[in-house]
Amino acid sequence: MKRRYLSTLAGTMAAAMMVCGGTVFAEETPDSLDIVWVTCSTESEFWQYQQIGMENAVKDMAEKYGIEINFTTVGPATEAETEAYIRAFENAVASKPNAIISATQVPDSTIAVSKEAMDQGIVVNFTNCGLEPMDSDEYSDCYNQFYTTVSADIGDMAGKVMLELMEKAGIEAKGTVAMEFSNVNPALQPRMDNFKAYLEANSELTVLDTLYNNNDLNQGQADIENEIATYGDDLVGIYGANNTSGDAISLAVENAGIKDKVITIGVDSDPTEIAALEAGTIDCIIVQDAYGQGYAALENAVETIMEGANPETEQKVAMAPVAVTTDNMHEDEYAAMLDPTLRKAE
Repeated sequence: MKRRYLSTLAGTMAAAMMVCGGTVFAEETPDSLDIVWVTCSTESEFWQYQQIGMENAVKDMAEKYGIEINFTTVGPATEAETEAYIRAFENAVASKPNAIISATQVPDSTIAVSKEAMDQGIVVNFTNCGLEPMDSDEYSDCYNQFYTTVSADIGDMAGKVMLELMEKAGIEAKGTVAMEFSNVNPALQPRMDNFKAYLEANSELTVLDTLYNNNDLNQGQADIENEIATYGDDLVGIYGANNTSGDAISLAVENAGIKDKVITIGVDSDPTEIAALEAGTIDCIIVQDAYGQGYAALENAVETIMEGANPETEQKVAMAPVAVTTDNMHEDEYAAMLDPTLRKAE
């Protein structure tokens, strides 16, 4: 990622004052920082992977600036508990930390809370799921920085890879493709829309409407099993646009014994998906750099405070997705993308 950094602090020089949308972030250089990670889900491996990036950044930034960083995590157990997420965010704001890092599945409900934090001089950075899409700046005064992977890029890559894997497996690109996702989120909907548009523009495949499982693995598995039973041999592809959906696909495909008859693609990784990729019940996982997003969000928050200004030249930074397949999953680069626990600092 290309950055334009301000000159570094010299000695004990007081930090410059930063004003962004009327928000004052720092008036003097602090000796310690309190940073709260408001997660969408404490149980989800994906958000834990983000947290590993943040925890590593805490160590690096503490060493860089010679300060103590107190890092805490709050949030609901599951992504479906959106009201609990908002309460956790509100409580984090009330605790008056120096910075809040978050990701939101309910941007409309999060905007006012994030704006309140910014108005109090709290640096708010979003990772992965933010308040607005990349082409909008309507809420630019409600947060400091956003690191993400563009949902449209994920959908396009998934469509392209599905056709490539069909050709490699000798499966004709005709028939039916099913889609499964967690919940309706306008910022993430291009994962589905672009996938469908790519296949329809480049093949004779029929893409079914997305089924939504609200991040319930059992519901997702039931959805896929019903479509396997309904479409039979005409079902040649299945796409799940988050890790829970990928887990559901792998379990349904394994139970049906059709892994050699259908191409399956998931998004984001967890231990179940990784095992499925090894076994071939998932053929590819489109991986976001969860670790990198989390690391960058924490690093930027500290630098914004300590240097008195946001060092990024763009308020939104996109990190490209990566396609990990059964063939490349054991290469070091791809293994670490699949499982960021391999990068966790001691």
